[in-house]
Amino acid sequence: MPVAAHPDVLSCISRKRPKFEFLPTHPQHTTHLLKVRSPQQRLVVVPVGASIPRRDRPEVYEKYCRCMLLLFKPWRIPSDLREPGESWSNAFEIFQAACPPEVCDLMNNMQLHHECRDSRDD
Repeated sequence: MPVAAHPDVLSCISRKRPKFEFLPTHPQHTTHLLKVRSPQQRLVVVPVGASIPRRDRPEVYEKYCRCMLLLFKPWRIPSDLREPGESWSNAFEIFQAACPPEVCDLMNNMQLHHECRDSRDD
């Protein structure tokens, strides 16, 4: 069932949750499905490992752009994230211009978290 058939898939509160198959080329296509959790079962994702890069540091800006695209831009294959030969920062700027305000708010809050930690440590 295509995701487009369920525009309100994340906010729907019915007991029967939508299920989505992997693409036919995926190795788990015949054995696994993805099931959307109900709003009452939402989870908070806690990244493990290195922290999310800051956008205000030029030395890690490309890494920041790549991370934000991986987290917030829908993709199935790596080439969905950027065009061949395109920089991560250019792909991110294009995405950012078209992304929903809620996503921009989340990205801004991630940066605000870094700034608050800086203020705390001063």
